[in-house]
Amino acid sequence: MNQGLQDFSGRLLLVGCGNMAGAMLDRWLAAGLDGARVAIVDPFAAPRDGVVQYASLAEWQAAGGVADWIMLGMKPQQLGEIAETLAPLATGDVHLLSILAGVSLADLAARFSGARAHVRILPNLAARIGAGVTAVATLGNVDHETIAALLDILGRTVTLPDDSTMDLVTAFTGSGPAFVFRLIESYAAAGERLGLSAEDALALATATFGGATALLADSGEKPGTLIAQVASKGGTTQAGLDILDSDGQLAALLTNVLRAARDRGRELADLARGEG
Repeated sequence: MNQGLQDFSGRLLLVGCGNMAGAMLDRWLAAGLDGARVAIVDPFAAPRDGVVQYASLAEWQAAGGVADWIMLGMKPQQLGEIAETLAPLATGDVHLLSILAGVSLADLAARFSGARAHVRILPNLAARIGAGVTAVATLGNVDHETIAALLDILGRTVTLPDDSTMDLVTAFTGSGPAFVFRLIESYAAAGERLGLSAEDALALATATFGGATALLADSGEKPGTLIAQVASKGGTTQAGLDILDSDGQLAALLTNVLRAARDRGRELADLARGEG
């Protein structure tokens, strides 16, 4: 993993800086990115020390704004409006990065045809602490070394051959932390219903999920192998597993969760293209 971004020499513009783009930026700044090389176009974004912020692209342009790395972090439905102003500026050596759900590389290339490269990025919120997972697919003459420097500092990077599965990845890893948080919340609520205090239930649930995932990542074992190490025939763990595994309901539920999130990504893509 890269140790820092002190050597990043580009000029970075973030168009939209909400929770996800903000988490990425905060991690980059913490890793040594010079805030003077960054500009934000977002009237509602939280201010960052040393980073200039503008209410609109017009304001940024009027101030003489220049960028050779541009990341789109606004709502996908705003793509048409933003592209109309931004496309004439995203030319030459500009890398056009996007974390927009549902917006394909082909969509980006059509909207920003003058850019040197188009990079579709799917991070998740754990990027804020360098523990995220980021899927990336690229098109064009890409500076892969700089892309790696920006993404590896966020956690684990998975490079896809194309973006054909990105809607599923959006649901799987992008939305995934929210699903895990909901599972932890529900697990804690179950403990509370059975007699634990709310504070103890949440603390125990958080530690249990955190320890289990850390062990899985560190051991290199398959989940089933570790399950067998915890569960004994006729024991307490197996009694609970019998409920979880009943009629394949858990797998079916999670499949439906992912399907709904994936399909919404496709709907957002249609909205971004003006087809919704």
